[in-house]
Amino acid sequence: MSVDGSVVAVISGGYEGKRPIHVRMAELGARLVILDEAGHWSQSLAQEGIAAAFLPVAVTGDPDDDAAAILAALAQAGIAPDGILTFWEFSVGVAARVATSLGLPTNPVEAVDAARSKVRTRELSTQLGLPTPKARRVRSLDELFAASAYVGFPAVVKPEFGAGAVGCLRVDTPESLPDVYSLARQEVGSGHDFMFRAGNDLLVEEYLDGVEFDVDLVMHEGRCLFSSVSQNWPTAEPSFQETGLHCPPDHDRKAVARLVDLAVTTAHAFGLDRGVLHIEGKCTSHGPRVVEVNARMGGGRIHEYVRAVWDVDLVEAQLRNCLGLPPNARPSRKPRCAVVDRLIYAPSSGRLAALPFDNQPRTSGPTVIVDIHAEIGEDVRGPDAVFATELAEVTVVAADLRTARSIMAQVLREPPLIRPLP
Repeated sequence: MSVDGSVVAVISGGYEGKRPIHVRMAELGARLVILDEAGHWSQSLAQEGIAAAFLPVAVTGDPDDDAAAILAALAQAGIAPDGILTFWEFSVGVAARVATSLGLPTNPVEAVDAARSKVRTRELSTQLGLPTPKARRVRSLDELFAASAYVGFPAVVKPEFGAGAVGCLRVDTPESLPDVYSLARQEVGSGHDFMFRAGNDLLVEEYLDGVEFDVDLVMHEGRCLFSSVSQNWPTAEPSFQETGLHCPPDHDRKAVARLVDLAVTTAHAFGLDRGVLHIEGKCTSHGPRVVEVNARMGGGRIHEYVRAVWDVDLVEAQLRNCLGLPPNARPSRKPRCAVVDRLIYAPSSGRLAALPFDNQPRTSGPTVIVDIHAEIGEDVRGPDAVFATELAEVTVVAADLRTARSIMAQVLREPPLIRPLP
């Protein structure tokens, strides 16, 4: 079997920023069948000829029900896929179930489910003897008080099935627990319904000090064939909204290597022995610790950063994995360039009046990419609201980190303009 001409069922198209991933798979010769809710933006991929077909299916958030609906839709359409995959966090469990039912390559459902649930990740890590912070599930304010007595302070409160730091908060004292609980619950219920279809319980766990990293792994038949590390910038505490990253990292090499080793060990222990994984962790004062395990490729432009720096195509690696083919992971010996990524949030609450970013395309030399996430005239929240509105994301690709950081400073020399609300 080869990628060219293979029929690949893509479970959920994700957000529209994932369009380049689908385009890349089509370039590699895969015949894509996308399954998502009727009217989803990814339906346009079939209309444009990027995908071979789009099949509408109901999405409930229950992985068993959603897998059954997908299997029925494929059978009704007479489509027998050669592979099943997803690049969407909220569908990893569904994709694993569909692939298992069809006898196609996948990680075990139990392993994927353990990674999907932050509560189960902590429970399984403890059972396996992996270094992991103390944690407890929380369903009420009373349970939060009881769990915090066990976990201690400072602590982190986060949703079990969230993403993008939605509802994640640092808590430092018992007196602040009611406000933290109220704010976390408010965030979980404020327009993020698609995130929490699988459940909206909370988790409280020990706060981890140190520097955070994203570790992207390419696994095949139980072996880690490639790893890439991106160094995250400090989050906007008390929320944990990401502020940026750079790749390759410039942290202590031995500490980073120990974190990569723990990420691979954790993947093996969970049973995640194949495909592209995205594991978040920290180099703490007590050694490496895993923050999250994701049984899928990292989101955003991370696959573009890895390809630019190391010449490894994570999209192709995941595509080949779902077909049972070994990945073409032949990284360059040294970083080919450096990437700096910065997330821009509203500096204050009010109405967005201007985003004065330098967004001129570069025809040569360093590359600057500006992704705008807010509209002029939109009401936005600043740090005073804890969870600030994300306005834009800026990426700079240059020869080295020093140059990339310098260019980023030039691009962001003028801050966003926010006017007070009437």
